[in-house]
Amino acid sequence: MANFKIITAMAILAAGLCACNHPKPKPISNDITKTTVAVNGKKDSVINNPQKNYGSATVSEPCVKCLLEVIQATPGFKTVTGSVPANGLLYKVNWITSSKPIDMGNDGEIVNGMIIDVNQKAGKDPKKLATYLYNNAKGEIYSTTDQKSFKNEQAVSDTSLKKIRNSCFWGVASAK
Repeated sequence: MANFKIITAMAILAAGLCACNHPKPKPISNDITKTTVAVNGKKDSVINNPQKNYGSATVSEPCVKCLLEVIQATPGFKTVTGSVPANGLLYKVNWITSSKPIDMGNDGEIVNGMIIDVNQKAGKDPKKLATYLYNNAKGEIYSTTDQKSFKNEQAVSDTSLKKIRNSCFWGVASAK
């Protein structure tokens, strides 16, 4: 009877070790610097930054889609990009980390969040139209067109901010 318990315990332990030893997922392509995503039925280009990988992944597609949907619904986005066709826009999405914080002036620093640069395609050097920051610690979105004065996007609903937190941060590290 004792041998049976030992063998059963060893089998359970072996199964547990095997279950936790999965290989990390590999990127689908070696070219992960540019991704095409569909937002509201329209295709947009997104540049990911592979040097800021979380494991072997860059910013996930559900996170990018959610961020772009929320940002594109803001009044400031429509003002800045009103004359630019959707296929003329290029988005650069990166993580904000404590090793490279964003200084917000009087509002402190963002050390946990996302930065989204909205650029207009213009030959080799895209023209930066606006930058959006998502502060995960406060659950807020900020925007700027001059890279200096950030304003809180008050028009973004709490529901949208929760969707961003859930799709990009899985609901962790949140203050709200």
